[in-house]
Amino acid sequence: MSIKTVEIIVFSTIGLLIILNAILNINRYKNDTINVVIKNWSYNKYFFITFLWGVFGGHFFLGSKKPILDIFITHWEIPPILLAIIVILMILYGRKLAKDFIIKTEYQILLLVTGLLFGHFIWSQRHEQLIDFTLNN
Repeated sequence: MSIKTVEIIVFSTIGLLIILNAILNINRYKNDTINVVIKNWSYNKYFFITFLWGVFGGHFFLGSKKPILDIFITHWEIPPILLAIIVILMILYGRKLAKDFIIKTEYQILLLVTGLLFGHFIWSQRHEQLIDFTLNN
């Protein structure tokens, strides 16, 4: 897939989300926009969303020059697999929570920071130069 194709997909998705959010914001129902629904989900059994936002923030926008463990350089597939396992466990745990259970703000912050650290140190996009170099030599 070319970079241009990826850009079209990303910008189209962002544009669609903005348009849908604007439409939902001007309808007659209150608090039904995408951001409000996702926020409400994250304070209940879908608390993994907060962790994922942290992971994506650390992965895309931060990132260390070198991973915590050198194994992540030669085995680049480990961090996404580990992330999938963690999220699946969080989903399974969240399904067991009571319907009226609310995650406290302190735990939301902890989930966000933990995800940020995972994305920064373990699944950093800045490790790609090391991966390319290691695989080519």
